[in-house]
Amino acid sequence: MIGTSEAKQTVHQWLEDFIARPTSNTSSVEGAAATYSDLTQPVRRTNVTQIIAQTVRLSGTERAVTVAGAADPFTYQQNKALRVWKNRQEFAFVRSALGSGASGTGATMAGIENIITSHTTARLSGTSLSETEINAMQLDVVNDVGNDQIFDMLLTTNQLRQKISTFTAGNTRYVDAKDFKLVRKVMVYEADFGPMRIFGHKDVSVSAATPGPKIIGLREDKWKKAYLTGRQPKFEMLAKDGDRENGQIVGEVTLEFLAERSNALRSGFAYGG
Repeated sequence: MIGTSEAKQTVHQWLEDFIARPTSNTSSVEGAAATYSDLTQPVRRTNVTQIIAQTVRLSGTERAVTVAGAADPFTYQQNKALRVWKNRQEFAFVRSALGSGASGTGATMAGIENIITSHTTARLSGTSLSETEINAMQLDVVNDVGNDQIFDMLLTTNQLRQKISTFTAGNTRYVDAKDFKLVRKVMVYEADFGPMRIFGHKDVSVSAATPGPKIIGLREDKWKKAYLTGRQPKFEMLAKDGDRENGQIVGEVTLEFLAERSNALRSGFAYGG
């Protein structure tokens, strides 16, 4: 769902900027000369690219035999490997911790859960998730950057997503006119400071141990995946080393955050909400 950018180095840098809310009333004297004050300068942010690879291996026999109801087994395995690769990329975007890569260890990007630091709150383990908690998350951001820059999406565990679906404001259902099925569209929760879409996400931390399951508020247009130049995921055959075909999907990518203060994270909620 997020946009795409380009990284030109393994240590990827970009500029992050935001407009702070005024904290006092100011006015200018009639006929006065112009005065100048320093504007807040953009901040240089950094993340590292992470190599993600998924291998494919198929025996000569398996590729030679006719498989009922399926295409070429090697092509099937390629497509399956690509889905696995995307899942691994998604997991890294959400939960990866920054690692520069020591000898024999691959570098790892900082993911969403480790990037958001300005508006984080750790509740006592087992705290019940409520509408008050979600509105408080919005308020934290609004007091910092203003209404027009706050998060417009919530990512949380599937269990907490079910809890949110019981809230009165978000419990909207629709009847499909074609077959009269009662369905629930992508849930939109109308909070105090604006609407947001709610998504249960399989990779958001779900551990019942401290700090407990998380709920994350994201500003969708302020995140981008940045592929290292020429390193978008692609399939390549590897050297043949026996009676089998070898290949791998490999790509190198990192995560850009363009307005960290527009996001929020809370943790410590009860496993089932």
